Amino acid sequence: MIRLMLADDHVMLREGLRSQFSRSPDLQVVGEAGSPAELLGLLPRVKPDVLILDLNFPEGNGIAKLAQIQKTCGGCKIIVLTMYSHVRYATHALDSGASGFVVKGAPFEELIEAVRTVCRGETYICRTMRSRIAAQKRRGRRPDVLGSLSQREFEVLVLLGNGLALKEIAAQLGVSEKSVTTYRARIQQKLQLKNRAELIRYALESNLVE
Repeated sequence: MIRLMLADDHVMLREGLRSQFSRSPDLQVVGEAGSPAELLGLLPRVKPDVLILDLNFPEGNGIAKLAQIQKTCGGCKIIVLTMYSHVRYATHALDSGASGFVVKGAPFEELIEAVRTVCRGETYICRTMRSRIAAQKRRGRRPDVLGSLSQREFEVLVLLGNGLALKEIAAQLGVSEKSVTTYRARIQQKLQLKNRAELIRYALESNLVE
């Protein structure tokens, strides 16, 4: 039996996933969380084999908490299930410890395939994202300058795009406000953006925020 935990702030989505998983005799949902804080509190007690994690929460984008969640989950596999379909999200999630990446809207069968694949110790990327990564490789270059950002710079860009203040971003990432200011300056330089308004617009146009 594969023990699953669901982390998403939408109750209806969790109910739908739980109902679908109940049809597979080898899969069992043993826990649910609607916020990062609830998730971090439950993980050590529930001890799932696989955590299915959304990245978008009202309390802040979960992409900044992936590393912390990965340390807390006690060796369980993490599958990111998200609406964000930019290649950079997939690479960041996998680099931060996730074993799988599935975009919402993919057939449910792909999510079940992802669960069984990561339990075998393999990495799973949904077909839509695989196609985009393959297209990027065929071009022989990154599709846009987002690829020039470091993981931390990408996190800061996403949080800025979600409207968080520098102090709030510093608290989420566990760094100083001065460091966040430095990251913001580097982002603006790499993306050739002049101010915060342009940063937010860029994040929106790049499908980095909801």
